[in-house]
Amino acid sequence: MPNVVIIITDDQNVDSLPVMRKLMSYPEGSWINFTNALVNDSICCPARATLLTGQYSHTTGVVNNNNGNKLADKNTLPVWLDRAGFRTALIGKYLNGYPWHRGAGYVPPGWDYFKTTGSGNVDDKTKLAADFLNTATSPFFLYLAYSDPHRPAKPVARYARADAFIPADPPNFNEADVSDKPTWIRNLLPLDQTTIDAWHRERVASQRALLAVDDGIQQIVDTLKEKDQLDNTMIIFLSDHGFSWGSHRWIKKQCVYEECIRMPLLIRYPGSSSNREEPRLVSNVDVAATIARYVGITPGLPQDGRSFLSLLRNDPTDWSEEVFLETHLGAERTFDGIRVPGWVYAEYANGDKELYDLVNDPYQLQNQANNPLYQTKRHELAERMRVLKGQ
Repeated sequence: MPNVVIIITDDQNVDSLPVMRKLMSYPEGSWINFTNALVNDSICCPARATLLTGQYSHTTGVVNNNNGNKLADKNTLPVWLDRAGFRTALIGKYLNGYPWHRGAGYVPPGWDYFKTTGSGNVDDKTKLAADFLNTATSPFFLYLAYSDPHRPAKPVARYARADAFIPADPPNFNEADVSDKPTWIRNLLPLDQTTIDAWHRERVASQRALLAVDDGIQQIVDTLKEKDQLDNTMIIFLSDHGFSWGSHRWIKKQCVYEECIRMPLLIRYPGSSSNREEPRLVSNVDVAATIARYVGITPGLPQDGRSFLSLLRNDPTDWSEEVFLETHLGAERTFDGIRVPGWVYAEYANGDKELYDLVNDPYQLQNQANNPLYQTKRHELAERMRVLKGQ
């Protein structure tokens, strides 16, 4: 039976990827880079609950960082794998607020080895992961959850002053005219220079922090190769969600903009004949179903996502490119949305709407929701969104 390794970062957006030179050189080959991978709910705890269940955040009930205890942890991906005979391990971050009221020694079901190393740095987590791989018998499932590059980023000493790739500010940075945007964006003041400078310094630190994560990925690949398990292991690298560094005046996450909803997703699929990019839309809600299909088990929960194993295999397949989006954060911020090729649409609880033509407006500078020329598209996407949600 094949093995699975998930390596997940915290608050890493797609624009940061060039700093990870080892990963982006596709170590040992057979990597598929999903260039349009999206998250259902762009905030840490809900996104991680979705990854572990294959269900939307409104299905799991984990809709913010304060209610991770609502995850039904007796029926999750590690439980399914553990029952199938996998040796399972979590190293790093689990869910925000863990262990809640359940006591410091609480270990969620399904985990044979469970080490939440909140105080350890990247190298500490990598070492624990390598030690697990060196001692685990196949089949095994490793979930290596780095805390980097979450603010405040703390690069390891060897990279504290390193030269590192820093993404340029995009055209929508600190957007001057937000009159077309929803209420919550219109209420944001332009970023002042002090704030801009502080977040630019933080971004430098975050890029430096990713250099050690990059080392860690290489070490995991090397360890699997030395153990003669590399070609029997699917390696999944992703972030929990994206991050906006000032686009539309917004810093952080939980937005419908590309900066928030896009995530890095690279998968080493054993047997893939070459490295390649896969542009079709997939979501974090699809990962659990994909893993289950790969190892030959049945998920213990109804899946909101779908297996994209056929995309990994590069098989001819019909793949419906539509991703349901959501955020739960008060009436002005709560929205349901949908992302399809070339378009994103959202409806807010307070009645605001956003519609963007991503082909002609990739930086989402002009909201077309109230433009009469776009009403047919808006109604089409609204209906598709409701079908995806199951309404």
